[in-house]
Amino acid sequence: MSDNELSDAVTQALLELYQRHGIPMVSQPMVGVGENAYGQVLRVSWPTIADAVTVVVKMAPRNEARRSHMHVVDYYAREVFMYQEVFPVFRALSPDRNTFTVAPALQANDLKAPDEFLIFEDLSESGFRPNSRSIMPTYDIVVCSLKALAELHACSFILQQTNPLQFKQLVEFVEKDNLFTPDIEEVTIEFGKAQLRRARNILNESDGDQVAAVQEVLQLCEKQLKSLALYCVDGKAQAPHAVICHGDFWNNNILYRHEPNSDQPVEAKLIDFQMSRYAPPVLDIVHYLFACTEKRLRDEHFPAFMDAYYNTLDQKLKSCHLSLKDIYPRSVFNRQLQLYGVYGLIMGAFSLPFFISNANEVIDIDTVSEAIQSISTSSEEPKYKELIEEYEVLNARTLPIFKRRITGIVEDLIKYNMTEPLFKLDSEPIAKVL
Repeated sequence: MSDNELSDAVTQALLELYQRHGIPMVSQPMVGVGENAYGQVLRVSWPTIADAVTVVVKMAPRNEARRSHMHVVDYYAREVFMYQEVFPVFRALSPDRNTFTVAPALQANDLKAPDEFLIFEDLSESGFRPNSRSIMPTYDIVVCSLKALAELHACSFILQQTNPLQFKQLVEFVEKDNLFTPDIEEVTIEFGKAQLRRARNILNESDGDQVAAVQEVLQLCEKQLKSLALYCVDGKAQAPHAVICHGDFWNNNILYRHEPNSDQPVEAKLIDFQMSRYAPPVLDIVHYLFACTEKRLRDEHFPAFMDAYYNTLDQKLKSCHLSLKDIYPRSVFNRQLQLYGVYGLIMGAFSLPFFISNANEVIDIDTVSEAIQSISTSSEEPKYKELIEEYEVLNARTLPIFKRRITGIVEDLIKYNMTEPLFKLDSEPIAKVL
């Protein structure tokens, strides 16, 4: 199947939705090479008729090795659950149905393997567009993103207060993380460790007076990477101060509507909820800020970013006559940043090599998945480290960028007192925030 070819299942679903038999559909890819590991994303339209609608179609990959390695079945089931079960509840939290507005409408779906698909409204019809990942987010874009995130998180706090049983039922489906699990593939953890190790090894005395402290943090994170990740995604440990998070909150999963004839973003919508999880809300924040912005912007505006998020959370709860200071005090929020800020470094290690690569520098996902499958089924001891070296992501162009970005993350962990778990996780449990 080509990059812009609709599956038979999607074609049939579109015909049933719009009853446009005999009228040709046109589809085109919406994302670049390597930007969506979990399938094809296409914009579909009927350009030959005046009242043509446009929709967005997400189709699962068909490569068996890729489907297995990336747990495609679980990811698509989770996203459908979010749209069909969670979001309708969130939208009904207020009489005007205005409490939750930050996700597109799901128009159709099918989870029959290997032809899973989802069909969404096309937000570009309402003026929403992405911020290219080649352009670093500005202050205004970050604030707009964090306000949309706060709206998503607020719904969990509201529902937990107004209907705790229903909230518990929703959480049960997303409580078990589908990215970081106790049986996560060794190759995934080894990849993250390799990036941390590489960053540590290329630092030297000319990289600043903090180089020793930065190297220590990188080494500790590498050593404890799996246990740190599992610790961060454990929502139960932070209940009732945990929410249904986006789970993959980065640049490509946010769309913006701007002021007419302006670059000023005024509204954001969130997409791609395949990794949604029950976890501390700060995980989404540090994932986005550390993996998607530069240190200079954070140095100038970090407190303002935190205020934008927390104040929006407060406004949303007030709209439902609830007090944020009683439900999620600022002291708890600040403490969670210290306890879980390290998640930003974890996600930086895994994602930055891909975020900073151009389309022609991204490795073929099917090829790598097949190589992993071949090693996993071999009678010999798996040689994941050799595989990671063979499919090295960073190159002469991207390595300096990666070094700067990952070093900036570590420097911020130190600056904002977020290194505690690195030093205490092995020696004693991290105390639950009260």
